[in-house]
Amino acid sequence: MYDLDAQRNSLRQLRKRARFGSGVKVAVLDGAIDPTHPDLVAHQIEPATHGNRTMHGTAVASIIAGKKTGVAPSAKILPFSVFEGDQNGTLRGCSERTLAKAIKSAVEAGAHIINVSGAHLTNTGQPSDEMRASIDACVESNVQLIAAVGNDGLEVDTVPACVRQVLAIGAHDIHGHAAAFNNVGPLLCKKMLLAPGVDIRFFDENRNSSISGSSFSAPVVSGIVALMRSIDPMMTPETIQNLLIQSCVPCQPSHTGDDKSAVARRLDLVQLHENLRPIETASVTPPIHTLERNLTMSDPDTSPEMVTPAGETGITDAVVLAAAEEPAEASTDFAAGLDIQPPVMPEPTPIQDPAPHNFVHANPTEVQPSGVTSNLIADEKVFAFGTVGYDFVNETNRDYFQQLMSNVVRNDPNVDSMFPNDHLDMARLLRRPEFANAATALEWTLKIDGIDCFAIRPQNQFAILEFSQLVNFLVQQEGATLEVLDKPEMTTEAKLKLRKEKTVDNPNLIDRVSIAGSIVGETRLYNGHVVPVISPILRGMFSWNSAALAEANVNSKSAASAQKEKDALRNFLDRVYYELRNKGVEPYHRALNYAATNAFTAGEVFADALDSKLELNKIMVERSPISRPGSDFWDVVMEFFNPHKREEEARKLYRYTIDVSGLMPVTFGPLRQWRAY
Repeated sequence: MYDLDAQRNSLRQLRKRARFGSGVKVAVLDGAIDPTHPDLVAHQIEPATHGNRTMHGTAVASIIAGKKTGVAPSAKILPFSVFEGDQNGTLRGCSERTLAKAIKSAVEAGAHIINVSGAHLTNTGQPSDEMRASIDACVESNVQLIAAVGNDGLEVDTVPACVRQVLAIGAHDIHGHAAAFNNVGPLLCKKMLLAPGVDIRFFDENRNSSISGSSFSAPVVSGIVALMRSIDPMMTPETIQNLLIQSCVPCQPSHTGDDKSAVARRLDLVQLHENLRPIETASVTPPIHTLERNLTMSDPDTSPEMVTPAGETGITDAVVLAAAEEPAEASTDFAAGLDIQPPVMPEPTPIQDPAPHNFVHANPTEVQPSGVTSNLIADEKVFAFGTVGYDFVNETNRDYFQQLMSNVVRNDPNVDSMFPNDHLDMARLLRRPEFANAATALEWTLKIDGIDCFAIRPQNQFAILEFSQLVNFLVQQEGATLEVLDKPEMTTEAKLKLRKEKTVDNPNLIDRVSIAGSIVGETRLYNGHVVPVISPILRGMFSWNSAALAEANVNSKSAASAQKEKDALRNFLDRVYYELRNKGVEPYHRALNYAATNAFTAGEVFADALDSKLELNKIMVERSPISRPGSDFWDVVMEFFNPHKREEEARKLYRYTIDVSGLMPVTFGPLRQWRAY
């Protein structure tokens, strides 16, 4: 039985013990918050620099820390705008990558709790690399990430809620029944907690709005966790999750009889209060003002925009999520305060919970400029390694290229066959002057270990040269040259012979390419994978063969020493490619990747080290303690040791500094070396 009075009184006591969440920072990753909202104005939230204020983000922030309606009104709100709202209040979501970057930014800003009121449907239950890294950053920094499960009513998992370290929050109604709209994938069912989230009354100045969805259950729990962190600032996410799980009771199925909801657990504040009793806390006098949270429930709105549980109608009982707290000097009875009726207001206006509609990806093939979607990706630089490929985006585009190639085969007697997926055939097509513009119809990609990690879209004044360079890379990756490709006798048989000669010793075969530039948005590939879009710069587009690169930088005159030097330099390059592989977005990754391409400096290091019979031990990248104004200096340090005199001889370290403040990194200062025991 869901006892509202017991829940209310327990929350009242928790708030008092926790000083209403004082000292805790809660990051709200949502739509732009209205800083002038009466319930939030005291927080002095900085206005968003872009995008329209959203009711959704404002409601989420108010539930967490509103001065009258918030669970933890003394907590500090850190706003991060990741959803965009238009003039009509419709929200557009973001990709996992944008959200992951916002999570990292919130961690860096000192957040103790991060609230994500949205969900991305996933069939695998696996987050993207960026999302996984951001969640790891939360764990390392003792930050609790809380996410809504989404409102599609599907037996499907959602990211980030289904990730093990994240608190997954669904909604229950006034009776304690699980909302039928909760997503209940297999991973979510193992960990999901339910909190009030059906038809909550939200007061916005002179109008009365009703809100439903897991988007509004998540901030209820975020506020409760803020109280827990205020009681014990050193409480870890693992401890928080264990306490909350231990404070849950089985949840009844919804009124629809849908038994999939029966596996859920409802957070019980009475039990939580008891479980928190052993934690010592100082007694603090409550703030000298009245804090009242009286969110009531009315009949569900029948508007098609309203997300409500199927089949639940006629619910008119009141639900109180937080209790009124009078000043210490006041003698007003607490329970009596709850009987005070709010002023007469218009009928509820529904606020749509966008979790099932937003929060996922940009529209396919659509680049979202950084100034429109979020300042979080503004001026984001990249210097990445990989191989070049291309994507057709859709079947129609693929058919377009098939028709072009069929016309070439039909009209040119020297061409016996062409296939859109064949890199050499695509290069031959795009090398023809009449089809050169077709290069813009492809989504060029950068692959790392065979996986598409970026889309490449030349779009500056050198775009025609950059497209030409991409075509060259396709040819070089097959071990051919443009001269060979353009010969009339390049038949299918000739292509097969060329591929048989695709060996390490082939001087025409390149191992990798580098792409430097800036990230200007995101796009969806044909396989549904959403990747960042790079606007490349021509001077950062290189291709190389590791063997040839090592050969060009050998300084030794004797054959034996030269071979050792080449092998050592190739080993260094391979370690960067494989052991230390990365996507080249973080500043230290850009420094490391540039160090690998800057083989002239690396060659100098290995020539000196090998003369002393030293072997490479490890490669380190650390921020330089000294840098000039406006720069971003990183030190790449290579440590060598003598394998025959490990104990007797000191390690030898070499350091060179790289400035990554520009789109193209550059080395700064001379090479340094020293000994260390």
